[in-house]
Amino acid sequence: MLAVGVLVPLDARKLGKSFIYAQELKELARQLIDNLNNHDPLEKFWEEHRSKKENEQRDGSESHDSHGYQKTRAPSISISTSPSNSPTLPAHHPALALPELLTMFGPLLFPLFRAALLQKRILILGEAPVEHICNAVYSLSVLSSLPRSTVALLPHFEREQPKYQPLFNIGVADIPYLREAQDSWIACTTDDVLATKPQLFDMLVILPTSTSMGKVGNKVYPKLIYSTPQLSKQFPKQGLRASQRDARKYLGLKENIQRLDSSALVSNHINSVTSDDDASTTSSISTVADHREAVEPASWTVIAYTSLIWWVSAGDRRSGLLEAEELVDEQDEALLRDAVAGDIMTKEVAMVAYFQKLSTLIFSVLRNAVDRSTPNGEERYRDDDGEDAALLSQENDKNEDLVDITEEDIRAMGLNVWSESDKHFIQEMVAFWWKKEAVVHGGTVECCGVRFA
Repeated sequence: MLAVGVLVPLDARKLGKSFIYAQELKELARQLIDNLNNHDPLEKFWEEHRSKKENEQRDGSESHDSHGYQKTRAPSISISTSPSNSPTLPAHHPALALPELLTMFGPLLFPLFRAALLQKRILILGEAPVEHICNAVYSLSVLSSLPRSTVALLPHFEREQPKYQPLFNIGVADIPYLREAQDSWIACTTDDVLATKPQLFDMLVILPTSTSMGKVGNKVYPKLIYSTPQLSKQFPKQGLRASQRDARKYLGLKENIQRLDSSALVSNHINSVTSDDDASTTSSISTVADHREAVEPASWTVIAYTSLIWWVSAGDRRSGLLEAEELVDEQDEALLRDAVAGDIMTKEVAMVAYFQKLSTLIFSVLRNAVDRSTPNGEERYRDDDGEDAALLSQENDKNEDLVDITEEDIRAMGLNVWSESDKHFIQEMVAFWWKKEAVVHGGTVECCGVRFA
């Protein structure tokens, strides 16, 4: 076994464009495997690509950064969400694995994405070779990166771009670093020992083994587990699940991503939902059922209500709650349509655009809810001479820290009003980014004058 690689300075963004040399490194490994004692290919590669200050004196055309590293002549390569600026990515660019991330996680990509928005320390446990899980680390860090317009929605003390560092592959030797790390991170490992140390991470993602994936049957999904002290002894049988709305969004995203070819022009047309309600419902339910292992079951309140309404209305599915659900689906389709619109669009750019729009939507709704709960310039009455003046002040200050999240807010953020995990996510978002407490009002239905939650 032989490995050849390059060292990248920590200040060179996520990868330092190391993927530019991937093909050369593969050819270099092939040369060395035949004769391990021949170091001439390594010396040649080093002379061509080494970074030294004296290179500036030898070749004045090269530019250097403040650390003396030679800047590559290759053009800057980034994932732009603007269709007109969509680049053709190099053959070994890790962003090419973005569509693979959608296939790997299925509907679970949405709760994983939300954990990244909360800047959870995420550890992905997988098998060697580590290339595909390192690509997953990079892809998730890109999908959860906040555009500048979203950063502007954050409070003043969080205006600068938050640091969420992809560490890629780590091992037991990195435990001291993880214990002292100040910034949030996402990393992968093949070492089971790290998974038994829950104090090091906030979420553990266990990828299916090659043995389990080789079995005939339903798709095996990764397991998402929040860190608890019990993880040091055993893993729970059931991990975090996606919501029903996550499953529908996943199906729509997957369908439209599959239509895109990374090197071809894309039509703006998105197939509309069929007018045959019964056929559409049957198709949707059977498709979601294929992912039931990764999706939360429907709420009993919703099942009971929709069954009753269907019976009372003689099969009119558009009554009451189902009409609201159809409006929610239309909102998700509109968001997806905006993300993939454009004359030139690749699968990778479409996915980045979609999740950036989704994150912007979440932050903008929460920002409005925070502003609504603490209106600017509100004058509060206080009787300074009264005995209860201090108590009144404390009560008003306490109310200012409460952010009221309505059922409409939850739907507007693309979340499920019936999902307890989605409600908990909102509470964590408000606490993490705004340092306030959120009161989340979930879904309710009213039948015969009686309200059910």
